[in-house]
Amino acid sequence: MERLELIVVQLEEAKGLIEKGRVPHLRLAFILLDSVTELILHRTVQSALWDQKILTGMLATCKELAASGHAEAAAEIPSIEARIIPKSELKNIDRNFDAKVTLLVDRGTLDPALGPVLEKLHKYRNEMYHRDKLRREVLMPATLIYFDSACTALESYSRFMAFGSAPLGPEISRFTGGGSGFMQQNLPQKIAAQLRREVGLDLPQVRSALAQYLDARLDEISDSLAFIEDNLGVPQLVRGDALRLVQANLATNPTLEQVRGKKYPYSKADMERWRNEISALESISDKHDLVREYAAIEDAFEPFEQLVEKAALDVDREVQLQIDIARGK
Repeated sequence: MERLELIVVQLEEAKGLIEKGRVPHLRLAFILLDSVTELILHRTVQSALWDQKILTGMLATCKELAASGHAEAAAEIPSIEARIIPKSELKNIDRNFDAKVTLLVDRGTLDPALGPVLEKLHKYRNEMYHRDKLRREVLMPATLIYFDSACTALESYSRFMAFGSAPLGPEISRFTGGGSGFMQQNLPQKIAAQLRREVGLDLPQVRSALAQYLDARLDEISDSLAFIEDNLGVPQLVRGDALRLVQANLATNPTLEQVRGKKYPYSKADMERWRNEISALESISDKHDLVREYAAIEDAFEPFEQLVEKAALDVDREVQLQIDIARGK
């Protein structure tokens, strides 16, 4: 029960931070939710892979017997080998969040719809923790989604529970009615359901916030491309040229006609398609489908967005430099 209590206390702390609603608190809540989710995944993976050491030992034994002419042992070797996960893969699963998700989805322990959601949210956590990147516009909805997703992961935890006699803290006692929780095999589901009710997830509001965030970023891309065309200092530029220029290999000093004559990974049609896909988010009523489609759109245009941001920044720096020179600075 103490193992479950560690999870519940972390969820309760995240809930309290969400209720405060300020960016510093939401950031910490998000990091806590990622941590508790990975803890649940780690424990679930360990339980799912309990047989690996046994199988390795059995394989060694069968090989020894087969070398001595034991035909039955030799016949068992292929089936045992098929069940053993290579050490390199086990190491990757142990270290990698996404690999844990993939394993549990493949084994039917996690809902396949939850996999892409957890992977996207973990990516956001890494941005916050390692690169100090806060997506303020969607921090609240993303945190609410992560809380809900952590509760979903908790629901699959019952089969791995163990009960003890240690006294329980108030965070988990409120779910057991003051008792030990012994024999309450549905306790994780009960906890997850109640925490969901207490925190809440307004799907229409979340959907609107995610769509507005993506739309605003596409607006920024369009504005940046226009800025580049208006300030690059090349009089022959027309609308659409900047979209090509940010993707072209300018180190070869191509002519403008050469730039226009090549095909690039991203085009005006992609911009229009992303707009349509964002609009289509409004018709999605399933929370996991919503986040999966949101993530697909963002992952599709984010590399292009980064190219445009860098190019616009370079042009802006050059404009400011020319202004400073003109002022005699």
